[in-house]
Amino acid sequence: MNLYDSIIKTVHEETKKAGVIDITDNAKKAWPVTEHSELVMRWESAFELGGGTTPSTNYTLVSTEDVAEDDGIFLVGPDIPDIKSDCAFARIVIIKTEEIGESEEAYNAIRNMEFARYHVFPKGYMVRVSSQSNQEQVRIGQDAIKKGINFSAVGKAYLEKYKAIEHVQNVQVIFITKKDVVESLGKYAKKADDITRSLTHIYDGLATDCGHCDFKPVCDEVEGMREMHLGMAKKKK
Repeated sequence: MNLYDSIIKTVHEETKKAGVIDITDNAKKAWPVTEHSELVMRWESAFELGGGTTPSTNYTLVSTEDVAEDDGIFLVGPDIPDIKSDCAFARIVIIKTEEIGESEEAYNAIRNMEFARYHVFPKGYMVRVSSQSNQEQVRIGQDAIKKGINFSAVGKAYLEKYKAIEHVQNVQVIFITKKDVVESLGKYAKKADDITRSLTHIYDGLATDCGHCDFKPVCDEVEGMREMHLGMAKKKK
């Protein structure tokens, strides 16, 4: 499964160019999480990440290739303790899985990994994710700031969630708070979403007439997508 690999390569290249740093060990343990999203009122907050008119993006990329050799948490831009006002924000997750083939099991595994991004609730860190626009906005409470919240600890909470999912081997969580990098990498959110939605199309057993398929541009651009589509069509006959 390497449908997202070209995007993963771009993310690695652009974050490296932007001065990405490894913050995996900046916190000893994961930030505490709650069972449900915690309400942080505007007057209780210190600032918002990706809120208001600032750009934001969020997406998950999956591959069986060596795209994430080890678990890690990475940052481009200021960390939470250094942010003083609303700013741009991106959270991109890159997941290396065991070989899960090109089957409905593979599709379900990817959906489970996608699902996880909506179900991590760090305390004092209110997340609002829009699946339609691939945006993620975070409101951080003043109390969480006082207690020392940072992206390393929040990232560890996400790592634990993803690592609990079947087939997942390694996970990289990348936080970005530099506006130009958020805007640059935000362009790939739709492509990643289109690939996932194309998989839905394939496993729902819909028509394989390429001339009348809304996802033809995706198959034309993403290596291996068309072969997977036609292969699954044969299996369902």
